[in-house]
Amino acid sequence: MNDSLFGIDIVLIREINRNVEYTSVPGARPYIVGLFNMRGQVVTLFNLSRLIGIRKEDGKLRTTCIILKAPANDPNQIGFLIDKPGDVIDLDKEDCEVPPANVVGVEGEYISQVVKLKDQLLMILDPDKIFKA
Repeated sequence: MNDSLFGIDIVLIREINRNVEYTSVPGARPYIVGLFNMRGQVVTLFNLSRLIGIRKEDGKLRTTCIILKAPANDPNQIGFLIDKPGDVIDLDKEDCEVPPANVVGVEGEYISQVVKLKDQLLMILDPDKIFKA
């Protein structure tokens, strides 16, 4: 998102869908993009950049989304739009660090870990905090 690299634990992901067609929801919160029919299940789609406070809006219609697995006691399906999918990488616990104390602001509270990659930082998102909103 916005030239930053974000990741999420792959065990939380149900699937990645490209070219989804969704229906906007009038009067919904600004970070809710709309609803998507995924083989008979209604999925609420979020604009993650709006939700976590990264404000770049280029007007480009992104139609690739990540659908998360629903918790066992929650029938609601959720997903979020992404700029583009990246690679699946294996990480060891020693590769992950807690975010620095000076990471403040809205986006900082949604980051659970930071990983130093060869050329950039990967920020691991905490979906429990993100989708409580």
